[in-house]
Amino acid sequence: MTKATLKFTEFQGHRIATLAHVHPTTDLQPVVWIHGLTGSVNFWEAAMYPEIKNQRSWHSISLPLHHPSTYSGKPNLAAIDENILAEIIQHAVDDLVPEGKFHLVGYSVGGFAAMNYAAKFPDRVASIISVGGFMTGRAKGIEGALQFFAKGTFFRKGIFHASYWMMQRHRAFFKLATLAYAHSWRSLLDYPQLDPTIRNIFPDVKQHEIAGQRAWFRYLLNMNLLDEICQIQHPVLVIAGDRDPVIPFRHQQRYANLLPNSQLVVLPDVGHVAFGEADEEFRTAVLNWLAAFDA
Repeated sequence: MTKATLKFTEFQGHRIATLAHVHPTTDLQPVVWIHGLTGSVNFWEAAMYPEIKNQRSWHSISLPLHHPSTYSGKPNLAAIDENILAEIIQHAVDDLVPEGKFHLVGYSVGGFAAMNYAAKFPDRVASIISVGGFMTGRAKGIEGALQFFAKGTFFRKGIFHASYWMMQRHRAFFKLATLAYAHSWRSLLDYPQLDPTIRNIFPDVKQHEIAGQRAWFRYLLNMNLLDEICQIQHPVLVIAGDRDPVIPFRHQQRYANLLPNSQLVVLPDVGHVAFGEADEEFRTAVLNWLAAFDA
């Protein structure tokens, strides 16, 4: 088990936070994790599995415009387009894992970011795990509503800012918003690491710049990797809840079928928070996938 080291990678005005857990003796390939929208680089700390903590190096990369990452320019669509996003991850990965192959795990937007990186910089990726990820970013549910308000002008922009500001006021409001991403909110409430994870990331969430989050929600509407899907030749594990209220299951099923080398794990009666709503099934899928590459 290793202690996290907070680092920062700089690229084109972005200062991207990363957390490095370097195992001193392992020969196993490291795992790099990317969180989802409104999360933070601290998203994975509380819930990381002992089998990974005790046996591998593992690292976390922050999405741009998510505290403690910063950006020196004006947060807009140009700051987070697909090419910039891939290059940001490339620079962060080069700092964290200077050589050799690694596994890349992304949740939601992090899933898109992982596959986007692999499509553009394929050489060092051993495999990808996409959790509730997507190839096109038009969302449903609470995230779809925020997209609708984010792309507006004065009135809708004001609603987006007020909604996000309210979510930042207290952990309880943020927790309620998190439950809206689940199908089985009772299962998510029973997830032992829900509150520790929220405690870890909420200090960062409170400091997310709302203009930067609005840029992300607006940019989701432009995200599209379907034209590059054949470039992703890596093994990809797609983990999808069949009742996902945010990223439709049919979309996740479709892109899993289109990927040249993928495996789809369907979690019945599970929404967008697969690791919390079906934590044992999710844990088994991830650890079995990684173990298959160690054999």
